[in-house]
Amino acid sequence: MDPRFKATTIGHADHRFCSPLSAEKAARLIDLLDLSPGARVVDIGCGKATLLLDVLERYPDATGVGVDINAAFLDEGEAIAQERGLAGRVTLIDEDATIHLAHDEGFAAAICLSASHALGDYGGLLATAFSVLDPGGLLLVGEGYWRQQPHRSYLAVLGADEEELTDHAGNAERAVRAGFQVLYTTTANPDEWDEYEGLYCRAKLRWAAANPRDPDAATIAADAQRWHDAYLRWGRQTLGIGYYLLRRP
Repeated sequence: MDPRFKATTIGHADHRFCSPLSAEKAARLIDLLDLSPGARVVDIGCGKATLLLDVLERYPDATGVGVDINAAFLDEGEAIAQERGLAGRVTLIDEDATIHLAHDEGFAAAICLSASHALGDYGGLLATAFSVLDPGGLLLVGEGYWRQQPHRSYLAVLGADEEELTDHAGNAERAVRAGFQVLYTTTANPDEWDEYEGLYCRAKLRWAAANPRDPDAATIAADAQRWHDAYLRWGRQTLGIGYYLLRRP
């Protein structure tokens, strides 16, 4: 396991998506893509590529490319694709998304689920996605936003600055300024957040208990508890995830 991604790989062991998103909401968003036969789809920062695989299952003539730098997630995605009979229609690539998308374009749709950091930030994602989508192409993006002004102690736990995010409407406005039309928006609800954060904490504590001799076990357990405590105290009321379906004119 790549030490750069050890904690996040452990923490997402039980997640279908690396974002607070239910299967039901994901299915609705996928339906709204309304892809034409033969559509080519790219998943930027794809993680386990489960959302991309769901897209391919929903649109049997589509093909997909997933790009990520976490080899453990990609290996899991390859195994899931094999199990679901989709391996022949998806290519998962271990490469920096900025590098890959500099020479790969012509997509009918792009998806990026809470992974705009793969292209630097939300602005970088919007600019790059606009450049690699065909005219009329769609971008489905999950992006964080502030539900209220974050407490300085919560920012310290996140290791973030308040200026890194805007509010829900601000994310949509930034997409418009980047040249997109905003077709549809929704947000993660409290149940989706509780499921996401609860599974994340549980997986880390379970792993630490099962691997007490690992030199990172104590740190991973302590960080998991500190993160979940911050979620309960501040995050649940403060941090949101918006899902935005955007169209390149």
